[in-house]
Amino acid sequence: MGHLKRFAAPRHFRIPVKAAKFTIKPSPGPHPAEECIPLAILLRDHLKYAETMAEAKKIIKERKVLVDWRVITDHKFPVGLMDVISIPEAGEHFRIVSIYRKGLSLIKIQEDEAKLKIGKIIRKMHVNNAHLQITLHDGNNFRFKEVGVDVLSYKTGDSLLISFPEKNIIKHLKLSEGNYALVIKGPEEGRHGKIIEIKRDVTYPAKPTVILDTKDGKVTTLLSYIMVVGEGIPMVTLP
Repeated sequence: MGHLKRFAAPRHFRIPVKAAKFTIKPSPGPHPAEECIPLAILLRDHLKYAETMAEAKKIIKERKVLVDWRVITDHKFPVGLMDVISIPEAGEHFRIVSIYRKGLSLIKIQEDEAKLKIGKIIRKMHVNNAHLQITLHDGNNFRFKEVGVDVLSYKTGDSLLISFPEKNIIKHLKLSEGNYALVIKGPEEGRHGKIIEIKRDVTYPAKPTVILDTKDGKVTTLLSYIMVVGEGIPMVTLP
């Protein structure tokens, strides 16, 4: 099915309440349907580069929009957390981040920062030929033929700072106390601050939690709800 009822669409789509009964459904891609925004909706309702869906589709088909420095021509392409949207003709770059009480939204960034992206490690496994594969939250995969000490130190829940378009790993950001994190899910989504305590030793049905020191005070959330985005300070712009 190619459409989604506006009433059932996530709030971060930001579609006017009485604009239409249906909206477009995100294509299968690197982000889950409930954790992304279709590219055409970003252009029309967030960036205001188009007034209608037809105009948004035309801009995308003319190859004028890049996502993570890659040309995207699918107007339903799912754009999600930490993705970078670039409009070369306008010389503008934007990043998708979580904003408190608003969910996923866009913030404008400079070109130098647009070449950096943070990905959360969600899976680590051995594949064919004894290679080690790391999967990030945005669908990016890194396959290592030689597994050294640095690669073995990568843990699920940690983050990687990546450069684009080369797609090189610049830095490993550990999920540990003292590092900087962003809440990406739950009621505290969008808050960010330094990790001051991690509580992993809990008894079922309790889940591991983390305490962040944010600008609005201390915040407690589930450990799985955060993404490490820096060491002491964030390595990307946050709202």
